Amino acid sequence: MRLVFLLVVSLIFSTLFCSGKTANNDATTSLLLAKESGENGCTVAGLGTQIKAGYTGITTTAKTVSFSLSGDTHYAVLQIAGAQIATRVVLSRYAKVAIYVSSSCPLDLSSAVLAKEGTEYTKVDSPATIINFTKSGSYLIYLYQKEDPTTNPLTVLTDGTPVQAISDSDLTDILNGGSTKTFKFACNLGSGVCQNYYGFLTSCLSGTKQTSKCTETSAVGSCKVTQSSVGFIISVYTAPLTGGGGGTAAANCTGLSGTYVDGATIQTP
Repeated sequence: MRLVFLLVVSLIFSTLFCSGKTANNDATTSLLLAKESGENGCTVAGLGTQIKAGYTGITTTAKTVSFSLSGDTHYAVLQIAGAQIATRVVLSRYAKVAIYVSSSCPLDLSSAVLAKEGTEYTKVDSPATIINFTKSGSYLIYLYQKEDPTTNPLTVLTDGTPVQAISDSDLTDILNGGSTKTFKFACNLGSGVCQNYYGFLTSCLSGTKQTSKCTETSAVGSCKVTQSSVGFIISVYTAPLTGGGGGTAAANCTGLSGTYVDGATIQTP
């Protein structure tokens, strides 16, 4: 163990002092950090130095954001795990935030992927900051302030669509988009409309969720809708809807801005 410790120290020393550079290399040193649970804070690299920020796991219960002081600035990292479309993060007042696609601490600002505003979330800042997610996933929200949080506290909670309890394998699938063309589940909307879901969604936009695919018995047509942040939704139409170019099924598909195919042949991604 002593030998291993000396080797690690030597590695860090040679990386920092023998490379010909005098600046701190946060990306390199952060690789030596163990994966953190966040319980004791969240290490943040990429600031020219590493700091230990406060950490708060966001739930439906209002919580005071935990800040940690470094120098004259207070830092915090908030985690929302298993966010769904229309899950919201509500902060009690305005806060300048940066949102990263990440499932756990530590957070390296120089290499972590920033979530895309308008694709993965939307945000309003008046009078308070509210983040509305438009893509399923887990995110770390980084923020900092000069004000003392004791006299200028900040609380956070989630509302809207509940977050989903997800396993590590499910999380990888959602973040990597590896199942864009794999059937996930179906939603029965009633009145002859059933939708097969493929891609990033994990809950119905409407209707009742079911694990088996939509029945194709007596299908009169299908409608495929493709959205980059969602994946594919394929509606299968059966009685009482009718097919045909001007039929109810075709009109329904047109209203969804989808691609309609008449008859019993069901489209696939």
